[in-house]
Amino acid sequence: MDGGGGGLPARNPYGSMESIFTSMSLDLENGENSSPENGRGRMSLQLERVAVLGTGAYGAAFAERLVHSNSGVEVVMGSRRKRIDPRGFPLPCPVMSYEEAVAGADIVVMAVRVEDHASVVERLGSRLEGAILVDVSNSPPKTVSDGLRERFTRGDSDNHNMSIAKNLDRELKLNGINADVVKAFNNISAYTLSQPRNNPGATTKACMISGDSESAKSCVAVMARRMGFDVMHLGGLDAAKGQEGAVHSFFDGWKIACTIGLILTLVFLLYITIAYWVTGPLSWMKYPTKAFLIVTGDVSAGLLALTFLPGPIAAFWQLFRGTATRPFPAWFGSWLGIRKQLGLLAFVVAIPHVIMACKGDEPTEQEIENQLAPVFGIIAFVLFFVMSSCSNTTVSGHFTWAEFRFIFVYVGYGVVSFTLAHVVCVLVIQLDLAIDGNAYNDGAPLSSIYLTTLLGLAILLKFVVSVPPLNGWVQRIRNHQKLDLLPGWLKKDIKNPADNVKDDIASLNTGSEASKVSDDLSRIVGVDTSSNNS
Repeated sequence: MDGGGGGLPARNPYGSMESIFTSMSLDLENGENSSPENGRGRMSLQLERVAVLGTGAYGAAFAERLVHSNSGVEVVMGSRRKRIDPRGFPLPCPVMSYEEAVAGADIVVMAVRVEDHASVVERLGSRLEGAILVDVSNSPPKTVSDGLRERFTRGDSDNHNMSIAKNLDRELKLNGINADVVKAFNNISAYTLSQPRNNPGATTKACMISGDSESAKSCVAVMARRMGFDVMHLGGLDAAKGQEGAVHSFFDGWKIACTIGLILTLVFLLYITIAYWVTGPLSWMKYPTKAFLIVTGDVSAGLLALTFLPGPIAAFWQLFRGTATRPFPAWFGSWLGIRKQLGLLAFVVAIPHVIMACKGDEPTEQEIENQLAPVFGIIAFVLFFVMSSCSNTTVSGHFTWAEFRFIFVYVGYGVVSFTLAHVVCVLVIQLDLAIDGNAYNDGAPLSSIYLTTLLGLAILLKFVVSVPPLNGWVQRIRNHQKLDLLPGWLKKDIKNPADNVKDDIASLNTGSEASKVSDDLSRIVGVDTSSNNS
């Protein structure tokens, strides 16, 4: 079956975008002044005929969506078969041979199998002269990609890491064909294409576009707009590698966050087992519920601290460097990039902790810490619920900047503050028990001490960078002003700034273009990697 395209819908971002994205526009009608570039004399926005090569599920869905868009464009489909079985599923437009379909077509949509690209180009030859070829395909999973890419690139190892769109462009050049290749629609699935335009779930998708010809990209962008999709420009055709890889991304950021959560769980479980079971009087019957209650609370508080710590650390790092334009170290950039995942995971882990805590009896002790611990915990959980709900882009996308900052800074640090108060009350209770000899015969409440330290450090660092004169310095630096705050004796221990710039440029150039674009696309689809929380 002929088909192509993949299905990772791009969500509207609310975070900042990196310089790899040359532009992003949701209204491309202002491109009418683009000049024609190819032999058919087509203007960039004057579309008369679109040929969809491939009669599979994706090609049929694409043609049907374009036909029903009332764009006034003639839509035809090309098939490798000489005859189409009329008993098959109905096709939305006339079907003819590849040669007849591309005749006079302004845009040719390559909705065929990736391994058939080379043979289609060789078969059509000069008939593709001056056309725009839209590559909608995606690279196969890495487990089966080697053989497929080797076949497509004819065994040329130099092109093993090329994108499919780049290889298609290479095939055109090898055959002496002057045509433009545009990578688009690969993140729009056949299911999404088959949905009516008035379906809100179908019209909020953003079509990613990359290509070396601005007029060709404008043509494809207008077609995408008429089909009911927003448009996201990614730059030249070199960005196609990351564009193809983005559809295979699997919970970016969550794997690291869940790994950190698992490590914290194992560490706290080991400590609680030793403290409450080996050295304590807790019976086998009470151990599972007690361990579950304490471990979930400790893990949630630990993840919460790790969510809010990097914000003020980033501010201090920028103060130390005197500029906001220098990149962070890779490990710290990754930490900043998974703050949302860490926070949401902390909230998820907090839910069973609250449920288990509510099953307990009402505290009867007269000590104030026994009364305040559940109060602070409930307040923290309510604020945590508000912040987690607002992290959904469908909610935060409607926020003003002031509202966004209020939720994720003021409410966020409110969560940290009440969680810290809750942990301190629990710590006091545990210390009283240890002193009285009722629990922890030879141990200490190390987990609560650890959490108090982390949460307290997050609040302390945030407070320090929020008061004069540091808050003014941070604001000036983030307004792209350079400050020289280091004393002379410390500058001697730091290498020449020009050397630092060279190192930063080298670090930015490390890795392939595809990996950088793929990282940026991961941020675009829903991860806030800016320093908003700092």
